[in-house]
Amino acid sequence: MYESDKDKLADHIIGEAVLALLNDNAPISSASLIARLEVMAAGENDALRQEVIKSAIAEVRRGVPAKRGKRLPGSRDKEGRGTLFDGDAPPAGTKKH
Repeated sequence: MYESDKDKLADHIIGEAVLALLNDNAPISSASLIARLEVMAAGENDALRQEVIKSAIAEVRRGVPAKRGKRLPGSRDKEGRGTLFDGDAPPAGTKKH
């Protein structure tokens, strides 16, 4: 359930940006989503939509893990080891279901 019409519009706009990325065969990531939303904001003439796009950008940025000590899935550490999952994964040997 949405708290306001602006929240509903923000989700709709984020969906538009994701669909645009998919149509362009672009990678889907927080960075690419933010970049697409910034392009949308720059080209938007409607003040309300522009405000909502800017709040959507802030929402996506808040969802990006802090860089202190956290590595994004798919990133590499100093030794070149890659990660596939984040640190919130269940301990080894435990069942998910």
